[in-house]
Amino acid sequence: MADKKVNAKQTQNAKVNKKTDKKSAPEVEVRPKKKENSFLRSAMPYIMILLGVVLLICFFTVHILGIDDGVGVLGYWIQLFFCGLLGVSAFAIPFVLIYIGVKWILYNLKRKERIDENELERTRKRNVLQTVMAVVLIVMLSTLIGVFADEFDSFDIVGMWVEAAEDLVGGGIIGGSLAVLMVMAFEKVISSVIIIFVIAISVVLMIGLTPDRIVAYARNKAIEKKEERLAAKQEAMFAAEEERREAEKHNRRMAAAAPVAEKPKKSAKAMSVDELMDEDEEEEEKEIYIGPSEEMLGAAAKTEDKETEKTENLGEDFGGDPVLDNSEFSGISDVLAGLKSEREMPPKEEATEEIDIGLITEEELLSDMAAVAPDEDGEDIVELNLPYVFPTVDMLEKNKNTQQADFTAELQENAKILMETLRSFRVNVKEITYSRGPTITRYELKPEAGTRVRAIANLVDDIALNLATSGVRIEAPIPNKPAVGIEVPNRERATVYLRDLIESAKFTDAKSKLTASLGMDVGGNPIYFDIAKMPHLLIAGATGMGKSVCINTIIVSLLYKAKPDELKLILVDPKKVEFNIYKDIPHLYAPIVSDPKKAAGALASAVAEMERRFELIEEAGVRDIATYNAVTADDPTKEFMPQMVIIIDELADLMMTAPDEVEASICRLAQKARAAGIHIIIGTQRPSVDVITGLIKANIPSRIACTVASQIDSRTILDMAGAEKLIGRGDMLFAPVGSSKPMRVQGAFVSEAEVERIVSFIKENNSKAKYNSDFISRIEEEAAKCGMKKGASSGGFDSAEGGESEGGDTKFHDAVKLAIEEGKISTSLMQRRLGVGYGRAAKIIDTMEQMGYVSKPDGNKPRRVLITMDEYLRRLENNDLGEE
Repeated sequence: MADKKVNAKQTQNAKVNKKTDKKSAPEVEVRPKKKENSFLRSAMPYIMILLGVVLLICFFTVHILGIDDGVGVLGYWIQLFFCGLLGVSAFAIPFVLIYIGVKWILYNLKRKERIDENELERTRKRNVLQTVMAVVLIVMLSTLIGVFADEFDSFDIVGMWVEAAEDLVGGGIIGGSLAVLMVMAFEKVISSVIIIFVIAISVVLMIGLTPDRIVAYARNKAIEKKEERLAAKQEAMFAAEEERREAEKHNRRMAAAAPVAEKPKKSAKAMSVDELMDEDEEEEEKEIYIGPSEEMLGAAAKTEDKETEKTENLGEDFGGDPVLDNSEFSGISDVLAGLKSEREMPPKEEATEEIDIGLITEEELLSDMAAVAPDEDGEDIVELNLPYVFPTVDMLEKNKNTQQADFTAELQENAKILMETLRSFRVNVKEITYSRGPTITRYELKPEAGTRVRAIANLVDDIALNLATSGVRIEAPIPNKPAVGIEVPNRERATVYLRDLIESAKFTDAKSKLTASLGMDVGGNPIYFDIAKMPHLLIAGATGMGKSVCINTIIVSLLYKAKPDELKLILVDPKKVEFNIYKDIPHLYAPIVSDPKKAAGALASAVAEMERRFELIEEAGVRDIATYNAVTADDPTKEFMPQMVIIIDELADLMMTAPDEVEASICRLAQKARAAGIHIIIGTQRPSVDVITGLIKANIPSRIACTVASQIDSRTILDMAGAEKLIGRGDMLFAPVGSSKPMRVQGAFVSEAEVERIVSFIKENNSKAKYNSDFISRIEEEAAKCGMKKGASSGGFDSAEGGESEGGDTKFHDAVKLAIEEGKISTSLMQRRLGVGYGRAAKIIDTMEQMGYVSKPDGNKPRRVLITMDEYLRRLENNDLGEE
């Protein structure tokens, strides 16, 4: 009996639990819902358009053509009915029906495109408002006609109907009745004013033409006309300048062909232009020969050869190809050769005239030649100043997959799986919406009241298991939304092409010259950022996850946005292969730095450049570089300071070579350089705490995290987990300065072939890089200082291999090799293999940790090795520790 009672109680409890489960887990419908009304929603606008066309035919046939039986009995009575109601205003009904139908069709198309729900709601409300205003407009027009008809003084409904239906007199039943009421209340004049005012408001609300838009349109038109007039004036000025130059060329040719009254005194040696002008000042009243002598041509050629050799040596000092080659002087050589050939030509027999030297200035003699300026050694440096020609977007690959496929079935299936998975863990949601991006779809869940957000966030692995996918990430909650976001990778992933972002009006209209394209978010919206507002950026991620492509995307965006005189780049490439493609572009401030020691010197030189700029800014009494350039724009004696971006491809290699100097320079630049117009972009594939130190991370507020190996690396970059859940190939988390949470972005793709085309175009159509010699010399000086500091400092690398290091310990290098071979290191392992004591082994491991070779202690676990044998040998070579 007792067993039966227990079983009965268990059965009752099970029934109660089932009822409770049914009540606590209501069915949740996945949007889009109400499938039974989808056909009606799709067909209704076409029915309204068809009805409008039929009414229009009826009105036109009966009242315009005068054929009463042309539309049949039904058509005749339909038009009679509407005309009796509204009079002549009924003619607008077909157009209103067609207008509503078209608006409805456009709204349905937007629903299929899965655009933002808020945008859909705004579109729906706008369509409803326009429809209501169209109806009000028709009624008010019929009322206005009724006011001026003067046919009825009382409510003669039958008379209103007959007159309006048969003769189109008055406003019909509706318009006539309202007209009688308003005339009785306000008289005819005031009623007319009120009706016209309502009609005006209806028109404004219906077409969205507000006074603000009218003023803005007029202002934009005025600005466009002003710009057109300015462009016409500039073209006229350019044409006049071109005519002046042609006249100067003709005068010089005539001067070269003129008879020689007196040869220059210095015919036995080369004469420079300055000497020629000095002689002109001394002998103003004498006629002299105009044009370069053979000795002058030879001297210019020798100067050209000297400068070529000098710049080649300068480029070789940086470990690369010559900075400038002979092709840069081809323009001046051609001009000199042309002048020489013109001098050798016999004078024409036509009328010639003698030209006074005072009529030709030094500027005119050099107008078609490159600018010649003396350098520090007193020699002439030739600089070609050509207007910058921007690359065209045709050099970027075009997105060929412009047609969007229908992924509704996949999205709804995943939404149902999500709903069932959450319900199985007793997590109830009210609705699920989704937005699909190029590679990620975000499902937005609105949980019921009383549901913990943490309960959803803890189910990430279970959701990934049920969806049979990886890379699921939960954002709980979504910023500024009462929802939880579940990001799921798409089965078919689309590539984000850089051309789509470059062609966007948002990029082309951006005022900042440091606007860079990044990619698209989970909703398919393009993402741009202004480097000047970042103001510094850290990009980290594992190898092959899109870090280098992201940096190339930023550089290419800058090449499309800024001229060389507006932006200067300093590229640091310890790998020697990533930035080699950008060699000799005009935006470079110095040759690409590939030597780690010189990289530390380049950063120290950037600090010196920052201090120099601050001195100029302080003298001008302003706060930043933008204000300085604006204030000194009209002063030719003041220097124009372009913005500068320093891009480091691999920070880990620099931190291995000179960690103290590199960290100190980066921190100083990150703290102060923003006002001086200097910004840093740092990339690394090893986001560990010994590379991205606390000081560096604290001073670089903006970060981009590509896919990383562990949650620890993600926390090192973003101070939160999530980057380890990314799927690679450009999938990244972007955390700009001031953002509470990072956003997920699919990075834009730019191939190496595209970069080569762009760089080749820039080199062929623009002048080559004009490196700053002072900055280059400072790099050499700072690199030498860095080497001296490194040689004077104590540490495990201060002695030759096999010698003493770190307190006279000869086992240090053996311990490093042991750690690299085993992949881990511990005191017990060193005691067994190397035969050293515990204290000595612990001291060696501490030294290895300071050098960045092994990780910090993690309880009783062995320390991880953070360096490979190749990196270790290269560091030995860089620090002159290996055998020569």
